[in-house]
Amino acid sequence: MRRLIDLVMLLGLCLGVQAQLARYSVAKSISHKHFVDSIDIEWENRQVYLPVEIGGKTYRFLFDTGSAQAVIFADRPIPGCVAAGQILSHDAVGASDTVKMLTLPPIKIGRNTFVGCQATLQQRAVNGRNIDGIIGFDVVNRGLNAKIDVRQCRLILTDQKNFFDDEPGYEVRYKLRYHVPYLIIKPYGRFSESALFDTGSRHLYAMNRGQFHQMADRVGPAVESQVEGRALGRSAIGLFGTEPLGEVVFLNFSRFRFGDCTFTDLHTTTTQGDSHIGASILEYGALVINPQRKRMRFLPYEQTAEIRVGNPQTEIAFVSDGGRPCVGLVWERGEPFRQGFRQGDIITAIDGRPVGSFAQFVSWGFERGRQYRFTVVNRQGQQREIRWVRLP
Repeated sequence: MRRLIDLVMLLGLCLGVQAQLARYSVAKSISHKHFVDSIDIEWENRQVYLPVEIGGKTYRFLFDTGSAQAVIFADRPIPGCVAAGQILSHDAVGASDTVKMLTLPPIKIGRNTFVGCQATLQQRAVNGRNIDGIIGFDVVNRGLNAKIDVRQCRLILTDQKNFFDDEPGYEVRYKLRYHVPYLIIKPYGRFSESALFDTGSRHLYAMNRGQFHQMADRVGPAVESQVEGRALGRSAIGLFGTEPLGEVVFLNFSRFRFGDCTFTDLHTTTTQGDSHIGASILEYGALVINPQRKRMRFLPYEQTAEIRVGNPQTEIAFVSDGGRPCVGLVWERGEPFRQGFRQGDIITAIDGRPVGSFAQFVSWGFERGRQYRFTVVNRQGQQREIRWVRLP
């Protein structure tokens, strides 16, 4: 991760209880059989993007394993979609709403055309993101083996069950919950938990706050050796809003285990959503998904069983508060806190230019290494100015 948290963590959807006519389905046809297809992907800001062709036009879709199905945004409709009822959709911060389900026109990913894919129609959580939609886990879940390799910038899809069997790596079993994969991992000592594999998140790992307290109860006082601080805050933004204000624990895991592979010096925070392993794990190795055996295999690029992460701790996170940019979380040991940012501060101007909305703040053209003058208003209505290098 970078020194400062990204403005937004768009985590994946989990589609749960069905409503009205819509039902989750992976019953779709694929144009090829007995194939191995290598697809060029983009690896940008710790997320995976796929080119998806629909109706002769190429779209840019986020590949999000934390989403059960595809997502189409209401502000960027795709011609040819057919209404298919409604479904109850749960977002990453635990909020839910009934949304429209669509059947997509034939979509082409690589050499294959997929017919009968479903998608939910959602409002965009954060404006200004250059994506047209989301491809969910159902593309793999229908029985295709997949290998994600961001170093080579490619996604390999195949219907050959044993194609990746000879590739060396570290396997972890997964179970489907709400049609998305949950892995058993060990964040500290012998404590194990179930974590969503969610490439919609930029984290390597984030821990559910309740799971942290369970770990503390089981491990005892020794767990404090993994704690770097606590604060009242919020940082995660789901499709239906920002997570509520609550306790956030800043963590530095000394030995985080993914199967027989160990990650050391891993900084992260707790979240009110599910514990999850995100796309940042792909910076350290390729990943093979085998839906027939319900297993994932991690293939470290450096062919080592122990990987030092050494990522800096999250220092500040911004969220939307009534449509305005707000400091959702700030770490007391970080530079933003030392410069004067506090949880709940509303950003009203940058270098004297008014900031009217969170969407405007997200799309602000910050230059790396440049100092900016932030005008903020605290909860008591007091205004002050803070000089801070937004992107060191």
